[in-house]
Order: sequence, then C-alpha cells, then structure tokens
Amino acid sequence: MELGKVIRTFRKEKQMTQEEMARRLGVTPPAVNKWENGNSYPDITLLAPIARLLGITTDTLLSYREELTDQEIQEILTQLSARMKKEEYGTVFQWGLGVIQEYPGCEALILSVVQVLDAYRDILQIPEAEKYDEEICSLYRRILDSTDSAAVHTALTALFLIALKKEQYEQAEQYLDKIPQQKVNSMRYRALLYAKQEKNDQAYELYERMLFQGYSDLTWCLQGISALAIKENHMGKAERIAQKQKKLAEILEMGKYMEASPEFSLAYMRKDKEACLCLLEEMTDGLEDIAPYRKSELYSHLAYTKRETGNIAFMMIKAMEEDESLDFLRGEERFERVLGRIKQMADRR
Repeated sequence: MELGKVIRTFRKEKQMTQEEMARRLGVTPPAVNKWENGNSYPDITLLAPIARLLGITTDTLLSYREELTDQEIQEILTQLSARMKKEEYGTVFQWGLGVIQEYPGCEALILSVVQVLDAYRDILQIPEAEKYDEEICSLYRRILDSTDSAAVHTALTALFLIALKKEQYEQAEQYLDKIPQQKVNSMRYRALLYAKQEKNDQAYELYERMLFQGYSDLTWCLQGISALAIKENHMGKAERIAQKQKKLAEILEMGKYMEASPEFSLAYMRKDKEACLCLLEEMTDGLEDIAPYRKSELYSHLAYTKRETGNIAFMMIKAMEEDESLDFLRGEERFERVLGRIKQMADRR
C-alpha cells in the first residue's frame, strides 16, 4: 500500500487534521499534504514518530500490499466465522481488528470483516454488545471515503441501522439522507439492451439478479407490514401476511426454510406449541437444502458463492439451547429430536 494512503487512512481514523499532525511532528502542513498525495515521502527519521502518533507499527505504516484477492478475503472470513463459534467474542473481535490493521487499505476486507463482527453481536446475543459500537462504526465510517458506491451504500445502511437501534433518530436520518435515491434502475434497461443485441446470457443474468433482489425487497416490505399489524394488535392481518410470504417463497423457489419462517415467528409469539413444533420440523427439513434456488431454472445464469448451511444450523442450535423464550418447547420429544437433527447437520459441515 502507498505510504501516503496509510498515513491518510489512520490520520482520519484518529480524527486528526493535517495541521495538527504537522504541529505534533514538527513539520509544515504542506509537507503532510505532500506525503498523503504521494508527492514526497517523510524523512526516514520520522517513520517511527509517525507510526506512534497514528497508533500503528512501522510495519503497518510501511505495508505496501493494498489489496487481497477475493479468495484470500473469503479464507479470512471463513476463519473468522469458525472462531466466532468456538471462542469468546471479544477475543475474536480483537483478532479481526488485527487483520484489518495488517491490510489497512483493503476496503473489501474491512467492509467484509466489520459486517461479520457486527452481525455476530446479534447472533451470539453478546452481553453489553453496544460497547463495540464505537469501533464498529469507526470501521464503517472508513468506507465512506471509498470510490466504490456500492460499498459506501452498504456502510451508510449499516450506520443507519446502528443509529436507529440506539434510538439516535437524528443521526440515523443524516446517514439515510446520504444514501442516493435511485430514480432509474439502469439494470432493467441494460437487460433490455442485451436482449436486443442478442446477448441472451447477459440479459438472463440481469433479469435473474433483479428477480432475486426483488424477492428480498418484497419480503422486507411484507415483514414491515406484519410488524406494524402486530404492533397494532391486528393479528389476523399479520397471519394473512405470513401466508403471502409463504406463497411468495414457494413461487420463487426459495425453499422450505424460507416458506416456514414467517409462520413460525407468529406461532412463537402466540406460544402455540403444536404449531411451533410442526414449523420447526419443516424448517429443519429445509436446512437439508437451504438454497434450492441454485438449482432452479429461474436463476440458472447466476453465479453463487458457497453458502454454509452450518452457519444457520449454528444459530438455530444456539437459540434452541440457550434462548429462555423457548422454554415452553424444551422437554418436548419432537423439539429434542429436531435439535438432534440440526446438530448432525452442523457436524457434517
């Protein structure tokens, strides 16, 4: 990675101006500016003071490797997820930060790692999870300077959701206002163009991608409507919405797990033991083939990354063993049988 980029990245992370950095190093602000723009380099005697000021090692300061391959990033994420399932969250969190510090300019790595660190706070139901907010938000904010608009969009969305969860509504709105509103979905027109140009494979891929994303968008909307109905105690409406979610998942071939999940949420809320057990059995059947859409002709032109059934199985096992709100099901023979099946699935992966 270029030395200037390292200096700029960590100076901004420290929320330090070029003027302040120059003053503390005994140089002029234009000198710092030239370092960061790659127009000149600091004197060798300043490397150690710069590293100390930025809170990094000289090895990190002089790291010239800016990017990792997709495969290398995936290997790190696989290791990160595996450690999350076996070690204390705080220990793995620090390991993740160390990996990021080793490759401070690899935005794809930073965003991927912080998303995993963020998500596992909820998956593992970490006590006092909010104490990690500052470092997690700091990593997301580093992405906001990226030239990759998709990465910026992802980071802004994550920051919005964190602020919303903390009931910091003004801050949440500020992040939301920075997310560009897409007035035209160019993918629609590009797919049309590809079809006219007889580039059928490319057209198929875009239509399939929009269909897949469309399912996610529709599910999000239906879930939101259901949540509002429950909030207003309109349970009949919530149940009808759950049926629509089930039919949508069935029509678009998303699998039994996705078909049963909405109804399970309502049955769980009602503490309906029989319905919960039936739906848990259906969801467990769905775990055997968690992503049947991969084999569907609806999405036959899409490329997929490896999806781990083991991750979903891990989350279900943890909830079934530790979530006190499921106590009304514990001791039931069918519940224990389902738990045993899921453990077997996790062990096979």
